[in-house]
Amino acid sequence: MSVASTALLLFVASGGHADTVSVKTLLPQMWDLRYLSRPPKPSFTAAQASSYDRASNPGPNSDPFANGDAGQFIRTEVNDGRTEQVMADLKGPGTVVRVWSANPKGTIRFYFDGESKPRIEATMADFLTGKVAPFYDPFAYSAAQGTDLYFPFPYAKSLKVTAENSDHLYYHVNYRTYATGTRVETFDPGRLSKVEREIKTAAEHLTRLEPAMPRGLATMGHALSTVEPGRRELCLQLGQPGTVSELRVRVPMSTKTFIKEPDWDSPDATHNLMRNLLLEMECDGERTIEAPLGDFFATAPGVNPLKSLAFEVTDDGWLVCRMPMPFQRNARIWLNNVGPVPVKVETAAKVETKAPPKDAYHFCAQWTAEYASTRPIRDMHLLDVRGEGYWIGSNLHVSNPDPAWWGEGDEKAYVDGESFPSTFGTGTEDYYGYAWGSSMLFQRPYHGQNRCDGPGSFGQTNVHRWNLFDPIPYTKSLKFDLEMWHWAAVKAAFDRTAYWYAKPGGTAPVRTDRTLLMIPKMEPPKPVEGAIEGESLKYENTGGKVEIQDGFFALSGGKQLWWIDNQPGNKLVLHVPVKEAGRYEVIGNFCHARDYGLHQISINGNPLTPRSFYGTGVEWQKISLGAFDLPAGEMVMEVTCLGKQPEALPGMMFGLDYLLLVKK
Repeated sequence: MSVASTALLLFVASGGHADTVSVKTLLPQMWDLRYLSRPPKPSFTAAQASSYDRASNPGPNSDPFANGDAGQFIRTEVNDGRTEQVMADLKGPGTVVRVWSANPKGTIRFYFDGESKPRIEATMADFLTGKVAPFYDPFAYSAAQGTDLYFPFPYAKSLKVTAENSDHLYYHVNYRTYATGTRVETFDPGRLSKVEREIKTAAEHLTRLEPAMPRGLATMGHALSTVEPGRRELCLQLGQPGTVSELRVRVPMSTKTFIKEPDWDSPDATHNLMRNLLLEMECDGERTIEAPLGDFFATAPGVNPLKSLAFEVTDDGWLVCRMPMPFQRNARIWLNNVGPVPVKVETAAKVETKAPPKDAYHFCAQWTAEYASTRPIRDMHLLDVRGEGYWIGSNLHVSNPDPAWWGEGDEKAYVDGESFPSTFGTGTEDYYGYAWGSSMLFQRPYHGQNRCDGPGSFGQTNVHRWNLFDPIPYTKSLKFDLEMWHWAAVKAAFDRTAYWYAKPGGTAPVRTDRTLLMIPKMEPPKPVEGAIEGESLKYENTGGKVEIQDGFFALSGGKQLWWIDNQPGNKLVLHVPVKEAGRYEVIGNFCHARDYGLHQISINGNPLTPRSFYGTGVEWQKISLGAFDLPAGEMVMEVTCLGKQPEALPGMMFGLDYLLLVKK
């Protein structure tokens, strides 16, 4: 039997109508996204146990933006002589669908249905990075310093998840709770061999990043056309029941031909063409989608290739959405050019002409934005709707004028009128499935970062997460917030696209605020004129670790040479190029901070007075080391670690931004 026919049978068996919830019935939901277009059967609620700062809990001294989001557990208990910290204590029937951590360590254990012996016991780092069978990649993996595991762990009565030797742990545990009386087959490692076929099929789809697609799709294309300024071009019109299973759009270029991309603010620049072209959709007479084209496809600004289960941006510029979009009577899709120049576009769609189930939801998306000061810290409202449906994800585009981290903010999901969120996160990058504000690009089935300019967190960034296996159902209302929590007080742009499925008659997408469509230009830091950059120097070291550090605008070119983890006696030898012989004043820009050490610098074998680089904050000081007669070729600068001041933190660090050789 082919994978496609197997997939079809599995979907029929697991489309929400199975009598018993089990690993077998849940696995197809990892890749067959059609289940999201109907009400959950059996019904369930979704929530998240996490290490969010408990100072945010309701009370007279509550701080909703408290940021101590690690080492927060439900309780500590002793099991079989071991001291374990409880990450989640869940009452069934239910299913855990996702586990994430920024710093997995120690041992993780799963206790099912009140049992005293864990059915899962593993080194947490191995468990969350694909080293424990059968939860190999693509079920568990590392993504830009975050660790993620997506797999169903159903339980009939209860599930307790604990950590041992895991102090200061950042974690999420996402889970479903089914209606009372739902029959659930509790996870049993000994029975996984009976679902090998389903595990293999899920792994194949997640690896190829191909969701299930119905057979016999009709392909409908729209020839290359030009959408004139102020015009709303109808690119797809369907007058009978069906489902749009795939939507494709491409902007080849503007009406002009350029040798190179126009200036940032030019209306002909690709990112401006795509921001000023609004994608709009209407199903059965209701507005369902309104968002700038690039943002809808998670690629703003411009074209940034990505490959995920639901969305794709190809190398040749096709923007692809594979989320099912059912409708009962008719559907129309427009491209609305609100910019000042004409835009060439190509569109195509694959449509299932079979009528969807009568209870089918509409697929919805909307765009909201802010370009304002990051103070005061506040909640950004990604979605606030009434009705019934699922939250299924978001993408976030940030224009950050500073390399300082912009994403300390937690996600908060309020379901059906909750006064306190049942999903409360630990940081923006944590919600998007990575960690530590990493600038690494990555692509995974359910999440990714397909742009991050740098240095540090500076410039344009785009991240996305599709809550496809961990959707959040609602029956009355849903509010999804994300804190704007930036380390620096700056003016930054936060553009958000929210995606959800909704029963017809619910809240429509908000109208796009056209005054916020312009994408701010971010100017990167420039190097100091004549500087010999520390990060460019050849070096040897006898101890400690040498890295290139970025993330500070005070740095020339945004980077410095960083010598860390030192002990007294360690040496760092730097080779500084000298173009011509002469007498030079040697000037350096050195970092001073609480964990920096006491070091002696020598120039060509001439030792200088030892100097402490301790400081109460983080700052760079421009210091003259003296005048020296230097031969053409190179100057040897040796740094010897002598220790630290008593009040300094461990580390005995040394940081060199740049050197200047000023001829006398």
